[in-house]
Amino acid sequence: MCKHTEYEVLKKRGRQELRKCNLCGEVFQTVMDKEILIKVPAVVSYFEQSKKILIDVAENKLFEVGELIEVNGKKYYVNHIDAKRKADSALAKDINTLYLIPEDIPVVLKITLRIQYGHLSLRAFADKDEVFSKGDNITIDEQDMIIDKILATHGFEPSASASEIRRLYCSQSSKSGRSLDVDK
Repeated sequence: MCKHTEYEVLKKRGRQELRKCNLCGEVFQTVMDKEILIKVPAVVSYFEQSKKILIDVAENKLFEVGELIEVNGKKYYVNHIDAKRKADSALAKDINTLYLIPEDIPVVLKITLRIQYGHLSLRAFADKDEVFSKGDNITIDEQDMIIDKILATHGFEPSASASEIRRLYCSQSSKSGRSLDVDK
């Protein structure tokens, strides 16, 4: 059997497959491992609301944080994995609980607005792919502000997409900018 991974299945019978390598043309027979399905507990969160479900998956399926998976026709991102070992990936058989968020859920932006006598803490919603840059004007609840700093997942950045932003630091502005939703 060659070491190439590109092959064509010529014949299949049960777990046995007759394969032909696309690169060197060698024909060989393999026996596929038996796939055992297990139930993995998962928590689906939509902001403050959560529900627990069970997902049927192969025991050797590898899950990774940030991975997009489909469950009952709906798509979810893997947000966190509670497993035997703390890591950003784990096999289904090692997972205690899988934490999921819907693909279409907007990102909650945490905003600190510097005002004359202190700071205001605000929250707003944005699409995952929406990009914010230092110097952008934004409006929340009729308050106009300019972005001074962006704290992203890897420290302060000049610009970042909403999914990577941990906090926006802003100051008051006389110009109005794009309006961000505060209710979802």
